[in-house]
Amino acid sequence: MRKIFLSGLLLLTLLVPGYAIDWSTNMPKAQAEAKASGKLILLNFAGSDWCSPCIQMKKKIFAAPAFEQFADKNLILVRADFPRKRKNRLAKDQIKHNEALAEKYNRQGVFPLTLLINAQGKVMKTWEGLPRLTPDAFVAQIKPLVKKQAPKNTETGSLNNSLKLDETHGMRVFKKTLLLMGSRFEVIVVDQNQVTAQHHIHAAIAEIKRIEQLISSWDKQSQTSAINRAAGLKSVMVDTELISLIERANRVSKLTQGAFDISFGSIDKSIWHFDGSLKQLPDAATAKKAVRLIDYRNIVIDKVNGAVFLKNKGMRIGFGAIGKGYAAERAKALLQKRGVKNGIINAGGDLAAWGNQPNGKPWTIGIANPNFKNQAFARLAVKNQAVVTSGNYEKFVVIDGKKYTHIIDPRTGYPVTGLKSVTIICPNAELADALATSVFVLGKEVGLDLVNQLNGVEAILVDDAQKVHYSKNIPLQDY
Repeated sequence: MRKIFLSGLLLLTLLVPGYAIDWSTNMPKAQAEAKASGKLILLNFAGSDWCSPCIQMKKKIFAAPAFEQFADKNLILVRADFPRKRKNRLAKDQIKHNEALAEKYNRQGVFPLTLLINAQGKVMKTWEGLPRLTPDAFVAQIKPLVKKQAPKNTETGSLNNSLKLDETHGMRVFKKTLLLMGSRFEVIVVDQNQVTAQHHIHAAIAEIKRIEQLISSWDKQSQTSAINRAAGLKSVMVDTELISLIERANRVSKLTQGAFDISFGSIDKSIWHFDGSLKQLPDAATAKKAVRLIDYRNIVIDKVNGAVFLKNKGMRIGFGAIGKGYAAERAKALLQKRGVKNGIINAGGDLAAWGNQPNGKPWTIGIANPNFKNQAFARLAVKNQAVVTSGNYEKFVVIDGKKYTHIIDPRTGYPVTGLKSVTIICPNAELADALATSVFVLGKEVGLDLVNQLNGVEAILVDDAQKVHYSKNIPLQDY
């Protein structure tokens, strides 16, 4: 599990979101995002190709700037569509999903039907049919419920101070938060123009979604899934981008002597339960058997034909320990190419920062306290750097008085011990992501020795005895 705590200087500069909005068609993902962001869900049942009031509501209310601006900041939008024309027929899974929503929220078959729902599925307000309201009046009915839902205590501190700081220097921070790759992502850019900033943000989001479709091992249509299905049978032709990512991952595996390995997806997870039910460790033979298929050296890359082959049946590759860092790095590169000189990609706690805050000072990142994950024990001023933390804050098990983290050593099959968190600081988010897990597995001595031999890479380690260890040149400031 990765956690990073953003200090006040970063959190305070999150200002105005943009107008362009997206409607989700996946309620479980929307609920997960609602839980992460504290937003309410607006669920709309529609018949896009036959229901005239539905079409009017989409045009007159949902497409109005007043609604779009408010919704982008305060709501997660979900549409359950029930088209009738053959050319607009939905996929079977989507039909099943929408019918399940109708069974729960729209048993009377009202169209359009719009509901305001919290993350737990509780209905806060309902609109049946086309509301006879202006967009402003429609928003006005939602605002009190959004205000009621908003947490009373936040970690953002005084927003007024941030506004004064940003306006003084003529630049503002724009951001968008959403659920991607199973994690909470934030795309943050500094700009003078809101419309321009939002164009940049949505371009970055599109890039992250593209990468997710490429490397996800859960998406059956991804090239990664195709490689896994063909394990032990045949090679699979894939994009050059994926081959390059696998090659870089394998170089990290070689560098760390197998402490990092993208074939970790091959592990037999049935012997480990970090929910409190595990009472004793498996024996060495059982643990070793669980990782028998993990070996990056059995990933065969054919660069001439652009193909990848996994030697053994049952092998699986996955990018859980490098994927978010890669996505952050690619999104950052895209924004820099578009001329964005200052910003941050926060990929579920894997941060890629470049440039400065609007006041001209470097971004300040707080390093999470592994004992109190919402508190920082140190801060770090970063410019053109990535910061990634790997930790055992929540998923662990205690056996015979000893704490075992959910992070498994792919070489032995046993959970790693000795460290509570590892933070890596280096210029590249992809490398920082991979090294954070690697150093956690390698342990304090070997891990720090490795980091101290790598140019431009620094680390902060917290061990089980609460002692903090630093690499040679860490530019850290204690609180």
